[in-house]
Amino acid sequence: MPGALDARDREGAVRKLENGPLDVLVIGGGITGAGAALDAASRGLRVGLVESRDLAAGTSSRSSKLIHGGLRYLEQRDFKLVKEALRERDLLVSRLAPHLVRPLPFLYPLYKKVVERPYVGAGLVLYDAMEGTRRPVPYHRHLSTRGALRRAPALRPERLAGAMLYYDAQVDDARYTMTVARTAAAHGAIVLTRASATALLRDGERVAGARVRDEETGREFDVRASAVILCAGVWSDLVHEASGVRAGYQVRMSKGVHLVLAGTAINEERPVLHPVGRAVDRGHHGH
Repeated sequence: MPGALDARDREGAVRKLENGPLDVLVIGGGITGAGAALDAASRGLRVGLVESRDLAAGTSSRSSKLIHGGLRYLEQRDFKLVKEALRERDLLVSRLAPHLVRPLPFLYPLYKKVVERPYVGAGLVLYDAMEGTRRPVPYHRHLSTRGALRRAPALRPERLAGAMLYYDAQVDDARYTMTVARTAAAHGAIVLTRASATALLRDGERVAGARVRDEETGREFDVRASAVILCAGVWSDLVHEASGVRAGYQVRMSKGVHLVLAGTAINEERPVLHPVGRAVDRGHHGH
C-alpha cells in the first residue's frame, strides 16, 4: 500500500535505493527532511530519504508543539515572516491537517495599567489584521482583572491589571512528521529508517550521493543521486566531517527550557505567556 511504510517492504526499499540513481536524496527524517521529500516527490522526481533512527526521532518530536504566526517577530518588524507564518498556520488548521493541528488560546497577563494594554493590544490588532477575515481561529479579546483571574486563578491578583486572550495553534509534532513522510511515500518517495548516511559520494567537486549503512544488518551500500539535500539538523556537521566537506558554516545546538510542574501547582489549563523580565514573578516565565 503506497505510503504505508510497512516494515515488510524494507528490503525492497533498500534495493530501490541501491539500484538508483535518484534525482534527489534527502538525509534526515525530521519534518524538514520529510517536507523536502514530499515537495520533490510531488513534482515527479525520483526521491529517496534515509534516516539513521526513526522518523521524528530528534528535534521534530521534542519541539514546543506550537504552530504559531510569530507574534514576537512583530516587535522585530519582520512583517513578511509573520504574514507567511499566519497563512501557513491557518492552512494547517483549516485544510491540510485539522486532525493534527488545533487552535490553542493563550493568556497574556497585564501588569502595567496605563502603558501595557494599548501596546500589547495594538500588536494583537496587527496580528489579527495580517491574518485577514477568513480565519479558522478566533480574534483576540481584552479581559478585565476579574476575567483574567476567572480563567487563571493561579495568577497573583495584587498587581494584575487584566489580560489579553489570543490564539495560535498546537500540533502533535511527531505524528505530523510521520504523516508528511507517508504522504511523500504515497507520491513515490523511497523512505528508509535505521539507515545512516556515513559519507557523501563525490564526482570531482560535485556531491553525487551518499554512502549508507543499514543499521539493522550493518551492510553498507552507495546511493547515487543528482542532488543531495542534507536535513540532519545538529548532526549535519558530522556528515560534513566524515565526507571532508567544508560547508562554510557550523550548526550549533540550541535548546528551550520547559519546567514541568505538578498539576496542583498551577490551576490553569491554557498556556499563560510571561515575557522575560516581567516585574511580577520575576524569574518564572515561559508558557
